[in-house]
Amino acid sequence: MKHRFPTVCSALFFALHITTAQAEAPNDSAPLVQMSFGILELDNQTTNEEGKSQGAVDIDFSSLPSGGLEVEYAFAKGWVHWGLNPGGSVSWKTDDTRFSGSSTNGSGGTVVLEADSSLFLAEIHLGGYVRGRVSDRITTYAAAGPMVMYGSHDVNNESSMSAPPQVTPADTVVFEETDSSDINVGYYLRAGIDFSIRKNQHIGFGIRYMSTELDFNKTVGKLDIKGPLYVLTFTTQL
Repeated sequence: MKHRFPTVCSALFFALHITTAQAEAPNDSAPLVQMSFGILELDNQTTNEEGKSQGAVDIDFSSLPSGGLEVEYAFAKGWVHWGLNPGGSVSWKTDDTRFSGSSTNGSGGTVVLEADSSLFLAEIHLGGYVRGRVSDRITTYAAAGPMVMYGSHDVNNESSMSAPPQVTPADTVVFEETDSSDINVGYYLRAGIDFSIRKNQHIGFGIRYMSTELDFNKTVGKLDIKGPLYVLTFTTQL
């Protein structure tokens, strides 16, 4: 037994050494996770829904704050990585989404409406990505794929005025409801650059573009939700 004790101790020490080395070694198969915060700039537009009482509605979108999360699962690694990119983002604005509209009643009068509104957008996506190394500390990436978006629109601080000939108070009701929501599919694109600040941690900036159509049929009708999203990013490997 005394002769076996040094052998057992040596085996335990060797196993502990191997386990510690494996624990300290980086997990190259772990996904990259990127957190982002930025500004979404949606394209301004005019809607003109047939049969809607408000007629043509001019939508003036202000900048929407946005936050998002991206994950990159690599299928192949090297100087260039490629793989799967699931992710999502949320954008919102509680006011300053300005729109104005008009309608013509039976007596020939025109009701002109102006209002502030709030807009909430949430989307999830799943696409492919490519990430390449420019230098030891700089990488660039690009991704694209389909997405699913949910949107909610609420009318706030509604005001209206009538143009000759004068209309009755009943004619000034343009929106029967002040909130509407919809869900639809679309696509997204993203690209950016990362700068290494320490092992497996990066900061950078990027741009995303997304496009879909949402039908806010109870308020302003169909809208093309599209435009660039400018973001600052922090990326790490789990």
